[in-house]
Amino acid sequence: MSRTYEIKNVGFLKNDIELSFAKQIIYFTDLAKDRIIKSGQNVRIYYFKLAKINQLFEKGKLLVEIVEYVKKQTKETVLEIKADDLVDDLLILLFLHYSTKEFNSIGGDGD
Repeated sequence: MSRTYEIKNVGFLKNDIELSFAKQIIYFTDLAKDRIIKSGQNVRIYYFKLAKINQLFEKGKLLVEIVEYVKKQTKETVLEIKADDLVDDLLILLFLHYSTKEFNSIGGDGD
């Protein structure tokens, strides 16, 4: 059996996103405060920094780091994702989605 997750843009200007399963929100972003919140009984708050290197933290500990670079030989763009072994894969995917493709114009400063 498979699971279907949804990621959708929400908020007044559609600047935030929600990741949900079976109509229940698992994670959501708060761009105004640079954070991702895990909803439910065990609420957790993760803070992010979006720049040339995108980073996700919990209580000051670096959990995920995403670096985009171009290979010199092939001129191919590569995303390198480093994540703590204990980080939920859904959180990694949500942060990747939020910090790169969908919100590159918000987060990345192009330096």
